[in-house]
Amino acid sequence: MDINEYKEIILADVQAKAASEMCDSASAFLEIATDTMIESDEFESLSLSYFEGFYGKYKMQIDGFYYDEFDQSIIILISDFTNELQESSLTNTMIKNHLNRMRYYVEACIKGYIEKNCEESQEAYEFALLLSKVIYDIRKIRFYILTDRVISKQIKRNQKYDDIQGVPIDLSIWDMNRLYNVALSRMQRESIRICFTEYGTKGIPAIKAVSSDVESYESYLAVIQGETLARMYIDHGSRLLEGNVRSFLSVRGKVNKGIRNTIMQQPDLFFAYNNGIAATAAELKLEGNLITEIQDLQIINGGQTTASIANAVLQDKSDVSHIFVPVKLSVVSGEKVEELIPEIARCANTQNKVSEADFFSNHPFHIRMEELSRKTFAPPVGGNQHQTRWYYERARGQHTQEQMKMKQSERKQFLTLNPKDQIIKKVDLAKYIMTKEQCPHIVSTGAQKNMRAFAEIIDKQWKKSDTGFNQVYYRNLCAVAIMFRETERLVSNQQWYKAVKSYRANIVTYSLAVLFHIIEVNYPQKEIDYKRIWDRQSMTYEQTEQLAITTKEVYQFITKDDRKTENVTEWCKKAECWAWAEDEHWTVIDDFSKMLISKNKSISEQETAKKDQKENNEINAQIQVIQWGQSYWQQVWDWLGQQSVPISDMEKSILKLACQMTETGRPPTHRQAKVLLALYNRLIDEGMPKR
Repeated sequence: MDINEYKEIILADVQAKAASEMCDSASAFLEIATDTMIESDEFESLSLSYFEGFYGKYKMQIDGFYYDEFDQSIIILISDFTNELQESSLTNTMIKNHLNRMRYYVEACIKGYIEKNCEESQEAYEFALLLSKVIYDIRKIRFYILTDRVISKQIKRNQKYDDIQGVPIDLSIWDMNRLYNVALSRMQRESIRICFTEYGTKGIPAIKAVSSDVESYESYLAVIQGETLARMYIDHGSRLLEGNVRSFLSVRGKVNKGIRNTIMQQPDLFFAYNNGIAATAAELKLEGNLITEIQDLQIINGGQTTASIANAVLQDKSDVSHIFVPVKLSVVSGEKVEELIPEIARCANTQNKVSEADFFSNHPFHIRMEELSRKTFAPPVGGNQHQTRWYYERARGQHTQEQMKMKQSERKQFLTLNPKDQIIKKVDLAKYIMTKEQCPHIVSTGAQKNMRAFAEIIDKQWKKSDTGFNQVYYRNLCAVAIMFRETERLVSNQQWYKAVKSYRANIVTYSLAVLFHIIEVNYPQKEIDYKRIWDRQSMTYEQTEQLAITTKEVYQFITKDDRKTENVTEWCKKAECWAWAEDEHWTVIDDFSKMLISKNKSISEQETAKKDQKENNEINAQIQVIQWGQSYWQQVWDWLGQQSVPISDMEKSILKLACQMTETGRPPTHRQAKVLLALYNRLIDEGMPKR
């Protein structure tokens, strides 16, 4: 679904609601869209109340309001509904007019103008009374513009707005793009389909390399022209390298420089000098000895080769038509891909060194985090009118790699959506989670040792239940990332640290671990309000105040004279160091509990997220069962007929259903598919060949 299709649906919903509730279209849109905002936790509630008038010569207008007592903010909203399918832009002039109308209303409330000149029966009048009373207590005024237009690309980011009576204001714009993104977060990714005629060639020459009795596995040796490979990469970017543990960063490394030099100086010898690429696919089409189409292509080794050739086309404007690349193509199942990727990477010892973290990149946990990071949008803050993403880099350099195929304008848009300061690398994620798990001594041992410990913890949790790794989990993880990074900045700006400038990494992980430890011991029924951090995209005042104290105390703690190891860095790596920290007396501010919420409060949201993830898993299981096909499940049935492996009547019934799904048109249900895949895994343990 694209944004135009989404807008068609929204306008149809508006007309249906207007007809059924006998209201105007603008009111219907306002209610539908604000419901979406509330469901997205933009605000807890909103009183819809249209008001317009004049404050002297200035026009006032609002369509909704709310006083958030929890964060002491005022919410004022105005709607701009065109009711037109054709895209129209929300210009800077329009934004200024809408903002001024809301601003004049607030100023009129503060001055008592609304109270004196409006009817007492109006909700806007009651809100004006409230606003005039709390204005000196509120911390922020949050203005919203809601529209079915699209924000003009000319709108500047991070605009600053004048305070009202000393109260800072924010402006958030919910346009059609933003509403669409909320809906888009529920969509599944699509596999890549390569049709070679779209690249100016009938296909790539190939020969079948391996004869196999297993119907689901085939292997081919092929040759692809450099121009074709480059254009494929330019079109699909890092999605082509989804299974690769390496990602192209630049031509600075030895191998990349060598590849670039060959491209530039000896293109005719590229085939002789280069090892080529290894790739997998779900299926392909053959016409004679030509592969004409490939479904779900993944390059699992040779990402540097692919990206270097594309880089030569894009940046060096090189002619790569004389370059030919050898390809080893395996048509295998998704599960087989997950097995092959790390093994092929380990064997690629002639290329740049692959870290321990890279070998763990294809664990389902990391794949889940990557998917969640692409569909979880952070709220705009600080005058920014565009949503952003916390970009999870499952493969090293992914963020840079994606930009390679882009023009300058496209790259600018990409960075607006995926700012560089919101990249989460695998090793960073491990550091955040291990700190939250109160293991700062392990974090202090370094990225790779920490990654190994992290991998063990995550693998156990995943096997216990993977549904806990959902959108709420990722949002909370990003909140921890925010805490970590802001604590780093906090330490760097402290006067005491400027005098020493040492041990910052240890200070940060220990300080946050101490914070989590204090909560666990003194507030066992509470936890950090991660959602509040996420909504603000920053720590709360209480957290900042507490950590300003704790970081200094941690520095004094890890450097005190009676430590067991002279070297402070080595001391921080000891389990004994953390054991001492757990027994240490730490200063706790009076407002410490304000940064916390009851664990019970988040249970409902977490359970809903788990349920959603469970449903996604079940849907994915059904898709996998169907994709494997009736013929494969018949092979499983035949194998069982030759073995003495016991299976239950229910398993036998579901397997029989899968063996007949093409004829009956009735594939196994979501839940039946999960049973079938569980049976498959058990039969693998019993000696059945893997698909």
